[in-house]
Parts: sequence; C-alpha cells; structure tokens
Amino acid sequence: MRRSHALLTCLCAALILPACAGPYRSFYRETNHQLHPAPIPAEQVKVVKSADDLTSEWTEVGIYRGHAPTVNEAMQAAQGSCGKAGAELFILNTPPFEAGGLWKLDGFCAARGSGT
Repeated sequence: MRRSHALLTCLCAALILPACAGPYRSFYRETNHQLHPAPIPAEQVKVVKSADDLTSEWTEVGIYRGHAPTVNEAMQAAQGSCGKAGAELFILNTPPFEAGGLWKLDGFCAARGSGT
C-alpha cells in the first residue's frame, strides 16, 4: 500500500511540475544593496534600448531576465519588476528575441542619478 502511494505521488508530481513551468518566467536580483528607492508604478518605468542611449547619470539597482509568449507581456513583466524595485529605467542588454516560441528579455533595472 505504501509503495503504491509513493508511486502515485511521484506520478502526480511529474505531471504537475511541467505545467507549473509555463510560458511565463522572470528573474530579478538586486545588485545594489545600498540603494533602496521607493517602488513606482510599472507604467512609469522607461525602457531603454542600450545604456549608450542615456545621457544622464544612472545607477544599477538590479538585473532582470524573463520570458513570455509576446514581447509586450515580457516588457510589462520587466517594467513591473523594475518598478517594484524602485527603478525608473529598464535598460536592455540585448534586443528582445524570440526563442522556442517565447520572447526573452535580458537587462537591468536602474535609477536615475548617481546613487550617492
């Protein structure tokens, strides 16, 4: 009896875990532990194609990587994560790209100013 219960548990886990992975995934990690700006709405987070496009000073707050079924959903998730961290900018390391039917983003969240 005990063995069949363990087998059933493993079978359920094998069926459920892939469904949890899903098409949405995001990862945010704080990189500046001294700077803790107040959260801002996601709509106020500006997406910047490259750090080279900025003329004013900025300070990195954290890194973000994620993917979603559409580029708009991926961008909205990145803006949401950056906004929660208090970052006003989401600066792309690379342009959004499609892989395996999902749009992937790689960049970092930044706050305006030098952070001092």
